[in-house]
Amino acid sequence: MMRCCCLVLLIIFFAPLSSLAGETKVYPREVQIYPREVQIYRGEQTLFEDTVWSGEILIDGILTVAAGVTLEIRPGSRVSFTRFDSNGDGIGEHEIFTQGTLRVLGTEEEPVLFTSAEEIPRPGDWGTINMMVSETENLLQYSIVEYGYRGFHAHFSRARLQNSTFRNNMRGAQFQESQVVIDGCRFLDNNNGVQFRDSKVTLSGSFISGNQWGLRCVYSDLIMTDNVIENNLVNGVNIRDGKINAQGNRIVNNRRGLYLQRSEGRVVGNDLSGNSEHGIFLEDSNVEVVDNRLAENGRAGVRWLNSKGRLARNLIADNGVYGLINDGTTAVSARNNWWGTIDPADIVAAIRDGRNRPGLGLVDNRYALMQPLPFDLLGTP
Repeated sequence: MMRCCCLVLLIIFFAPLSSLAGETKVYPREVQIYPREVQIYRGEQTLFEDTVWSGEILIDGILTVAAGVTLEIRPGSRVSFTRFDSNGDGIGEHEIFTQGTLRVLGTEEEPVLFTSAEEIPRPGDWGTINMMVSETENLLQYSIVEYGYRGFHAHFSRARLQNSTFRNNMRGAQFQESQVVIDGCRFLDNNNGVQFRDSKVTLSGSFISGNQWGLRCVYSDLIMTDNVIENNLVNGVNIRDGKINAQGNRIVNNRRGLYLQRSEGRVVGNDLSGNSEHGIFLEDSNVEVVDNRLAENGRAGVRWLNSKGRLARNLIADNGVYGLINDGTTAVSARNNWWGTIDPADIVAAIRDGRNRPGLGLVDNRYALMQPLPFDLLGTP
């Protein structure tokens, strides 16, 4: 009996290394099989020293990047998260949580992928790339982030999202009390494309499409230039109690194009057309609206409700019901616009205000343009 046991042990010990090199591991919670070379983090782990990832990484838990530590992710890497939903609310809980610095250095040829480890993925499979009190500038460059609850999330942090795609998440990007620069990114087919509060955000050269909500924010400062925001189910851009400087954007084919509530700023040289309700809706706001194209919207080019500001040099034509609706008690300064006609009676007919609804404010539409000004998407500096 002893000789048999020893023989078995010798056979195992001297088995060819090639037979072990092809071994795979199966993890009970997952249906997928991961090769041995995958770098795996299970449970709750913390990185206490600078770390570089390259290749395949599996997060089967919550990985924390400690304060003062940098996690760098090299081009072509794939970071997968297992699904774990402890309370059955449909939101996965495994994530990266950083209080240090995250640098995702994908390239156009080799982007970094953050995705679900499930064979059949769905939005909300995993939590988020989470930043908390991370005050050095975090960078996501040429990344694809998909099937998370919040693809990117920051709180009291600084970050730059550059040339990256956020798709099929419940929320593409969400942040609070943060400073974020978004340049050349795509937010596609999320429930919410981008949402934030109490933040300073610069959004440029980006594409937000196919989401339920395109961009919405409160108590924030937003500078947005040269973006395309289209085909979002509710509003293209919705800002409440904030400040906006919008120039050279195409906000088209949404329900409402640009909806501002108790906000202030400038909207110059934008295309706000083809939205099913209004091109721009101002509610209790103070905004300068100049040199925009407000055409072919389903109900009105402009809806104005108890707001202040100036509406001038815009192309306001070919909208479904009215060019301009004043639903408030305050007057509207709307001089020097093109209304799609030079007939004074037709111009008046394109405006709904106190002249046909007693109690509402009047619209000053004097000095209407005799022809449309050349439309320049970049607007006036």
